[in-house]
Amino acid sequence: MAKRYLTLVLCILLLTCLIPCAAFAASDYDTVTIQKNDTVLKLLEERGRDYETDRYVVMVLNRMYRESQLEVLSIGDTIKIPKAKSEIKGEAMNLISEKDGIEYFVIPYKIQKGDTLKNIYKLWGMSYLENAETIKALNPGKNPDKLTVGEIYNLPTTEKNLKTNTYTTVMSHLMLKDETPESVFARYGIDFDEREADLQQYNQLAFSAMKEGDKLLIPLVW
Repeated sequence: MAKRYLTLVLCILLLTCLIPCAAFAASDYDTVTIQKNDTVLKLLEERGRDYETDRYVVMVLNRMYRESQLEVLSIGDTIKIPKAKSEIKGEAMNLISEKDGIEYFVIPYKIQKGDTLKNIYKLWGMSYLENAETIKALNPGKNPDKLTVGEIYNLPTTEKNLKTNTYTTVMSHLMLKDETPESVFARYGIDFDEREADLQQYNQLAFSAMKEGDKLLIPLVW
């Protein structure tokens, strides 16, 4: 029993460490006590913020590891919500740029008997050929033409509602003047040095070669 308890504690601590900390200062967000009919969408809209992008800021601020946690709010709970951009001073207002957006989602797919990647994408109503290079990059060492039953493939999709609660949201960011990939990842709370090899899988262009106007892809694992 003691061993199980210790294991549980260690798992909780590990999850806590894995959730990135945002670049927001305490003065950049409001700590809101949930009232009747409050939703994250409503709280963001009251501050002139866009739910589609700023929900990820909320997840980072509140150390949430699943998007579904945004929908489970109880009266009396407290939640951190970024202030309106006009009220934020410094770099925190640019944690996620207005030009940043969702590029695609990545889900872990378990290969079933008779599966081919072409058929999987056909069922999803998507083009396999348009995603072939991304699939290859996200699954190093695997042969897409020789699938093994039970093997897990990371598959890009524009639809995240595919009977799974585990997925990666891949954001896109157009590099600005004087920015570096490291500085952008840091604003998203991502440790570049620790995850460089993983992050490079999502980007065809080498980080050292990126310049203003290039697209940087940022995987957020929830």
